[in-house]
Parts: sequence; C-alpha cells; structure tokens
Amino acid sequence: MNHDPETIRCLVAEVIARLAAPSPAPPAAPAATSAYGQPQAQTGVVVADKVVTLASLERLPAGTTRVVVGATAVITPSAREHARDAGIEIVRGHGAPATPATARPFIVAHAECGGDAAGRCAALVRSIPAAQQLPATGLADVVAAIATHASRDGARAILLSGRPAVAVVLANRSAGLRAVTARDAAGLVAAAAECSANLLVVDPKAFSAVSLDRVCADFSRRDLGTAPAELAAAPTPCACKTHAH
Repeated sequence: MNHDPETIRCLVAEVIARLAAPSPAPPAAPAATSAYGQPQAQTGVVVADKVVTLASLERLPAGTTRVVVGATAVITPSAREHARDAGIEIVRGHGAPATPATARPFIVAHAECGGDAAGRCAALVRSIPAAQQLPATGLADVVAAIATHASRDGARAILLSGRPAVAVVLANRSAGLRAVTARDAAGLVAAAAECSANLLVVDPKAFSAVSLDRVCADFSRRDLGTAPAELAAAPTPCACKTHAH
C-alpha cells in the first residue's frame, strides 16, 4: 500500500513520540507475609527462630515450599523430618538478621483464685512476649476461652486457680487442651514435658512470683515435642450395653 508523504511523516512522528515517552512502571506486587505476619522473602518464608522446631514449621502457611532460616539457626531433627515429608526446602540466610518472628501466643488467666491473682497475671503478661490476659470470669468460661485460643492460634496458657484439680479435669475434656498441675516448679515442668501439655494449672499459693515467672517463660518457648501416642489416639468407646451413651 502506498502512502503520501504527509501520512508517512505523521506515522514517523507518532512512533518517535511513543519511543520517547517513559514506560509505565509495572504495578507493585502485594507484599507476601510469612507464617508469623512479617514480610516474606521473595525466595521463601522467613523463620527467625534461633531454634527451628517442628512447631515452627507447623505454623507455616499452607503451600509453603521454601523456608529461609538464620545462618546460625539450629534445626531440630523433627523439623528436618517434617520438612522432608512435606516437601519444604530449608535454606540458610547469608548472615543477615532475619525478620523477627511473632512469638507463640501465651494466654494468662485466673479463675476462682484468692489473693492478688490479677496482679500476678499482669506481672506474667509483662514478662512474657506475646502474652495476653483473659478477663476473670467463671472457671468453666475461662477454660473454654483458653481452649478456643489453643485450637485457633496454637497458644499455650497458664491458669491460676485455687481449684487446680477441678480445673485440670475440666480442661482435659476439651480435645485441644492437655492440662497438668503440680505443687512445685520441677514437678510442673516434668509433667508438662511428659504430656506435651499446652496448659499449666497452678495454685499461686504454692509458687513464689519468681519461680512462676521462670516456669512460664520457659514453658512459653520450649519445644515440648509430640504428645504421647496414648493421648493422641481416639478414646475407645464403651462396649457395655447396660446403659445409654
């Protein structure tokens, strides 16, 4: 097709104008977030834990295939096994500090407890990262609220109560709770480790403020491992026929 000189001049001018115009910047991609609510690296989800445990990986978003940990982070055998089974690649950063992770939620509550229970709960909240205090209500309501946090957020908790035995039985009726109690710090730590507990029930009269602070601080960050097989198994239904179930 033949064009007259004026048409060709106009076409050339338009092409030159378009070439000279700056290219529009591509729209910014929305920032991804990690399992802990922090910016996600383009090469994977950043996990800033100094010790990367099975629990660290279980909190990752669904579909995660690559995790970036600190250059000096310790990776537990259970975490490595879980990563291998789930198809998650674990890589180390290049020495740069990883983005801080939000600590596991820790719930502090009291119910049917004498003395300055509210004050002791407030002190625990101040000393433990990511801790939050529940309103004081009845024992059953407080236990139900803790169970909700445990199932929704994977939270651990401590409940101060003047009726620890009743509170433990009540808590262990919830499928998401494994509660233990003891009258000294060593017994409480041992019971929690044996049962992979996520709730400590304590009569505050049996503990000093210092010992309780230490137990809770350790409990909030310790990897308690997997629950014993007996606790993970579904309860055996009653086989008797003498009464309704």
